[in-house]
Amino acid sequence: MTTTTTALRRTGTLALAAGSLLVAGGAGAWVAVTQQLRAEKITVPGNAPALKGKLVQGPATAYVEALVIKGNAERGAGGRTFADISEALRHVEPGSDEERALRGQSMSLSTAASLRTSLMTSVLAFGVSALVTGLGALFVVTGAQLRRVDPK
Repeated sequence: MTTTTTALRRTGTLALAAGSLLVAGGAGAWVAVTQQLRAEKITVPGNAPALKGKLVQGPATAYVEALVIKGNAERGAGGRTFADISEALRHVEPGSDEERALRGQSMSLSTAASLRTSLMTSVLAFGVSALVTGLGALFVVTGAQLRRVDPK
């Protein structure tokens, strides 16, 4: 075998090994995120734009659930943002009914933002795991082809 052929075959072996690890890691991450979401037993509500009644366990259902939470929070706050409510709190009498109502809206928006962030993080995790799995598959195919280099 020539030095070039040997180097190509070794590179192919490394690509196969790295690709296999990437595929396993990416698939494992996808499964782990799916299991975590499924364990929460969240169902997409009836006011969702799509996937109504589906269990939140994948990127599409997690994204739709995040949209629903955002819409519900905005409606609950009368279209106000967290910044709007914070500003309004500076101008109301402490201990008043208005202050209590604003604090309730502020708390609801904060909770909604936290839930949406968690769901969007899972959507991102699905995307990264798909990317890693795809790159791993590319490495496996490339490595297999490099290992087939003919020594002649």
